Amino acid sequence: MNTRAMAAAVLLRVRDHGAYSNVLLPRATAELSASDQAFVYRLVTDALRNIRTIDAVIERTADRSLATLDPEVGVVLQVAVGELLMDRKDAVHATVNESVEACKQLGAGRAAGLVNGVLRTLTREGLPELPGDRARELSVPEWVLGKVTQDHGRGVAGELLRGLRKPPPGIGIRVRPGAAVPEGAEPVAGINGAYRVGHLGTAGTDVIVSDAASTAVAQAVAAGPAELILDMAAAPGGKTVGLWDHSSGKAQIVAMDAHQRRLRSARRRLAELGVEPHWVDGDAMQAPFADATFDAVLLDAPCTGLGTLRRRPEIAMRLKAKALEKLAARQRAMLAEAWRVAKPGGRIVYSVCTIFAAETVDVVAGYPAAPPQGIPGMEWGKGVLLAPHLTDTDGMFIAAVER
Repeated sequence: MNTRAMAAAVLLRVRDHGAYSNVLLPRATAELSASDQAFVYRLVTDALRNIRTIDAVIERTADRSLATLDPEVGVVLQVAVGELLMDRKDAVHATVNESVEACKQLGAGRAAGLVNGVLRTLTREGLPELPGDRARELSVPEWVLGKVTQDHGRGVAGELLRGLRKPPPGIGIRVRPGAAVPEGAEPVAGINGAYRVGHLGTAGTDVIVSDAASTAVAQAVAAGPAELILDMAAAPGGKTVGLWDHSSGKAQIVAMDAHQRRLRSARRRLAELGVEPHWVDGDAMQAPFADATFDAVLLDAPCTGLGTLRRRPEIAMRLKAKALEKLAARQRAMLAEAWRVAKPGGRIVYSVCTIFAAETVDVVAGYPAAPPQGIPGMEWGKGVLLAPHLTDTDGMFIAAVER
């Protein structure tokens, strides 16, 4: 299977079968050389980041709806047009020929002529003129653009969404206390222990893969060595490790999650890192703890994940307005439980990797919340917003609630 066929096969699973590109790509390309692996990554992520414009180009050039094409044909064209859209002139010949071959390799050889015709038209005549469409250009559904514009204003909404469409500048890592910083790692301003690297080395348990925005969440909690701390929605465990490290392993940490499979996976992973919280299978909307139990509570709540578009660009095309409403209601219920189980005089850190007001400023509006001290970003409501155009990180909202 050539690299473009592999990219199309990955895109098909992401587009039509609910796979996540950041999970599937490492598995699908594990046997490739480093250069071919990077090429497949780029083909898939470029296609996902520009999917609405790509689809408009295909439909205009083929003079037919993408929905009328076999799925394998559609993804081959999406990968190829994504490549042409990025103006890789040196690859035009290979793009056409290998895309035709990719059709055959994916069992859609009967459409090879169509693929050849569409791509040769584009290479000969250039990309067609498309009518102005801001949502399409930002590659998000119209309702997402409308909601983000309503929440932030037109100018900031454009900065946010353009930033989230760009690839991340490197791999985010957190260097654990006492460990050596990998050679070539670039520190992220204002976030302790956060760095970016071009590739992962062999640092073992000394380095945790973590976007700097996620590292900032555990920093905001500032776990103390004698405290009893609850991580309400702990899986997959990255922030639990951050809490553990911040207290030098001396805090009593309770890590809870409602998803048993994810909890088991987190437990295995953290054991390998030498991190040993007390694990609890429990629902954060009905936490199995008495009132006023914990010195500090971290609620890194399930959310739409819009702030992670740089690493998971397929999220934009999967978002539904009704899901936003349901998640916001769930987040409010979880925060009410966090308030109940926190001790008077204690603190709650509420965080979500999204930029919708319904999941962020609206959730904490009725609480004595404030932006956490020492965290970079822009104050927004009673919290702080991190984002690509502000901190060169994922989009993340963090608020500190004083109990």
